[in-house]
Amino acid sequence: MDWTKIGDEAVDLVRRYLTIDTTNPPGNEMAGARFLADVLDGDGLASEIVESAPGRANLRARLAGDGSLGGIVLHHHIDVVYADRRFWTVDPFGGEIRDGYLYGRGAIDMKSIGILQLAAMLTIKRAGVPLERDLVLLATADEEAGSQFGARFIADKHPHWLAGNEYALGEFGGIHSEAGWRAPLGMIDVSEKTGLPLRLTAHSNPGHGSMPWPTTAPHRLVNALARLLAAERAPRVLPEVREFFAQLGTVLPGHEGRGFDDIERALREPAFRQRFLADRWYAAMVRTTFAVNMLKASEKRNVIPPEAVAEIDCRVLAGDDPDEIVAWVRGMVADEHVTVEAVVAPKVPNMSPPDTELYKALSAALERRAPGVVVAPRIMTGFTDNWIFRNAGLQAYGFSPILAGNEDASRVHGNDERISLENVRESARLYTEMLLEMAAA
Repeated sequence: MDWTKIGDEAVDLVRRYLTIDTTNPPGNEMAGARFLADVLDGDGLASEIVESAPGRANLRARLAGDGSLGGIVLHHHIDVVYADRRFWTVDPFGGEIRDGYLYGRGAIDMKSIGILQLAAMLTIKRAGVPLERDLVLLATADEEAGSQFGARFIADKHPHWLAGNEYALGEFGGIHSEAGWRAPLGMIDVSEKTGLPLRLTAHSNPGHGSMPWPTTAPHRLVNALARLLAAERAPRVLPEVREFFAQLGTVLPGHEGRGFDDIERALREPAFRQRFLADRWYAAMVRTTFAVNMLKASEKRNVIPPEAVAEIDCRVLAGDDPDEIVAWVRGMVADEHVTVEAVVAPKVPNMSPPDTELYKALSAALERRAPGVVVAPRIMTGFTDNWIFRNAGLQAYGFSPILAGNEDASRVHGNDERISLENVRESARLYTEMLLEMAAA
């Protein structure tokens, strides 16, 4: 296999894919699906596209094995979040290469990973390697807005696309490294927190803005939110989170990892607890969180409305009872004129074990990418389509061989999202080698 040629092709495919604007909403995933289909057709690999709604496309392609082992679904979402061009130094859909980096919305989340999966499948097909497992490329719509038109649609309406498969690989995983760290940290995502969207609605009489009173609906809502945000749920450490921090503690420099060998015990110490919970990522891994992201009250500045509404992004820690969470929020709000309700039915967190054959192959791939890496299972604070595929009976993991630090990781959903060309080239090779280890006869 000519890895230089394979890497160059992967860079070109990522660049071309990034030029397709699939911002969700509206998504326009059909344009991305057709691009992928054209690439697959060029190598004689048939694909199928189904629409869940006009323009909301999902694609499947299959490289057949002999069926002696369950297949692997390689999935990514075609849609991306919006990019505010005012704050980018490049066109978010220009596919610009600059100083060894490829820029564009979706460069890490997650069109690049989709191309790594595609490049690996094409490489294996071209080499004529006989397989024991099917390799299934699945590109879906709408992950960035809840997956209704993507993974959920596939699981509900096209379950045959998933039948016969044992594993699924999606976002994120990866290798994180910072200057001064003792070693890189490799992460394989085995689970994620799930969403419990909440709506708080304050009620009062309407009136003229020139004569306010303390209990207007907006004032009630603001005070209720202040009480909620001032409250603090007790941290709770899941076994997988305990293991993650124990491994993280071994790579952090100096005394930064002190107490990480047993954070459950360390969190009982006030000084450690204050320092630990001050880190928003750490804090989100040990408790259910509440983010006030949408507020609505009057349509006019001089009109006091009868209602004021807050939409809260609540992310549930595995083991927390959604009914108890809603009751707890009501207790913190402490106002009979403010209603608290769950907007949608809660999702129950699920998990894939860190001892399967695939998990071990993923760990070995990360070790080849960054010798000396410390690999740990991770529970993501965000939500991915892997939750849906686990519910469909697959063991699903978040994985990529991408090596990055805070400088690049912080650009996901931010400005000037980018991926290094070296990451694309090396990751195309690592992804291919991992699939050969898992699927080759």
